[in-house]
Amino acid sequence: MRMRWATAVALALVALCCFPAGAVAKAGHDRPIQRWIDIHFEGSNGYAIHISVNPRQHLIMDVTKEDQATKEKFSAEYMTHDTLAATGQVKAKLLGLGSVAVRFHPRGKVRHPTVPGCGRGHPTLQPGVVRGTIKFAGEGGYTQVKVHEAEAAIEEPVIWYCRYGSDFEPNPQEREWVSNFSAEAPGAYFLARKYRPGVIEGGQVLYWVETGEAFESVSDSASRPVRLVIYRSLRVPAPASTFQDAHPEHLTVTPPPPFSGTAALARTPESVFTWEGDLAVQFPGLDPIPLAGPSVGSHYCLRGSGCFDQDVD
Repeated sequence: MRMRWATAVALALVALCCFPAGAVAKAGHDRPIQRWIDIHFEGSNGYAIHISVNPRQHLIMDVTKEDQATKEKFSAEYMTHDTLAATGQVKAKLLGLGSVAVRFHPRGKVRHPTVPGCGRGHPTLQPGVVRGTIKFAGEGGYTQVKVHEAEAAIEEPVIWYCRYGSDFEPNPQEREWVSNFSAEAPGAYFLARKYRPGVIEGGQVLYWVETGEAFESVSDSASRPVRLVIYRSLRVPAPASTFQDAHPEHLTVTPPPPFSGTAALARTPESVFTWEGDLAVQFPGLDPIPLAGPSVGSHYCLRGSGCFDQDVD
């Protein structure tokens, strides 16, 4: 039996946190070895794929692609559970999308790279390769891969977010916006933010959308539940003309592809906000997801003029 439901991103992340921790390798005085394994390889159609397994045996497959001309960036994270406790081995199912079964082989000297923003802390990094089989076919075949060997490393970070190659860093542009709009559609979160000229690369407006889904199956040989959480995000910069602040209480957005359509926020004579239109977004391999309508809550802020909310029960 397989269950599928569209959820808010927060629910998807909660589902991942509820995975059983599993056994963690230990050494001396029952101290857990806080080691990660990272695997890098390429998928078809220009997608980069990174697999990371943390000390709690949570496996995250991150599939990304960025257009250097438009600065559009797509990311999908497939999160499941590594069924092996060994640090140098990984075995996991991706519920109809693929599987991972590899063993780590060290290659080269142990290094202690510098991680920006982490002070004097230096992780311990053992480079190498993994050998075995990694198979993956994204939804609708947007990217596919089957490899038997890939570059890898085992890392023991000082602090979890001070990992070599991690993207953890504060966003210096967070407070540079002039208008900020967000909408919570069923199963999706949409953000449109206009910045001052010259703040972001690729335009003056940043469109962001994210979705979360959770799957569960009990089809494995031990009749244990196998869970898969999928988190997708899309970031697209665009010209200021796609984000029209007609009035502090009125807004029209027309994002570029892979968005389609237009949506408008307006305040009615009854002092109720409406967010209507045919705005939708299409993630690779999926059908378009509507982002406007009577079932979508919205939040709009215009710097210097306050914020307005429209909740949906």
